Amino acid sequence: PDAPAPGSEPASSGPRGSSTVVAILIIVLGALIVLGTIVGAVFSTIRAAAVSTASSTVAVSGVDALSIELNAGSLTVEYADVDEAELEVTAPFGGDRWTLERAGDTLTVASPSWEWGMGWIFGGSGRAVLVLPDSLEGLDADVQMAAGSLRADGDFGLVDLTVGAGELTLDGSAEDVSVDLSAGRAVLNLADVDTADLTVSAGSMDAAFSGAQPSDIRAGVSAGSLTLVVPDGAYDVTSDVSAGNFRNQLGSDPGADSTISVEVSAGQVMLRAAR
Repeated sequence: PDAPAPGSEPASSGPRGSSTVVAILIIVLGALIVLGTIVGAVFSTIRAAAVSTASSTVAVSGVDALSIELNAGSLTVEYADVDEAELEVTAPFGGDRWTLERAGDTLTVASPSWEWGMGWIFGGSGRAVLVLPDSLEGLDADVQMAAGSLRADGDFGLVDLTVGAGELTLDGSAEDVSVDLSAGRAVLNLADVDTADLTVSAGSMDAAFSGAQPSDIRAGVSAGSLTLVVPDGAYDVTSDVSAGNFRNQLGSDPGADSTISVEVSAGQVMLRAAR
């Protein structure tokens, strides 16, 4: 037979080899998807089967302040005809890691702080309800919120809210309010507020005040948005806008007893009277 021509080589098997690699990758990917689905279903079943409710109570005689440390999960605060503060937690795991404690005249409730994603694996921190005696209405409240959701309904004195992320809703009344929102969303529906200090670094805040006319409101937005609704009346409104947008639908009465100062370095602020 004739010898192959000098310099000639066998036909390349590249396409066939590439097809084999692709087929293997598809098989591996499919196996991983199936495995992930199975593992997810197992964890979901475990979480569903492990859901339980834990409760605790604390005597409140002499208490005049509430401290909330919310790292994750959901917390509802409300008043009712009860004799002691009651905390009830429903969670797949870690319900007993919520704490309700008293130190002097301060009542403190705190959610667990999960690390390395363990909270997600075990279903998060669950849902908690804090019921306070009606006799505590008007107490001061300090809230440090890293994540999760908080809803509180009732009458408060001095309210100091620091929100890193998550969602906050506060209904009822308060004498003085300070809110520092770094991210997430905050909704305030409060009556008879005397002074308010509202800061939005990012996220969205809706603050609606009713009842008695506030004496002083200070609002600062460096990013995000703020919608501020105040009782109808005369206000001395001043603003400093370096960027962003300030929509003043309230107008201004220089020299009025009630003052509103707005500073916008980015984002947007809307100010209007209650309808």
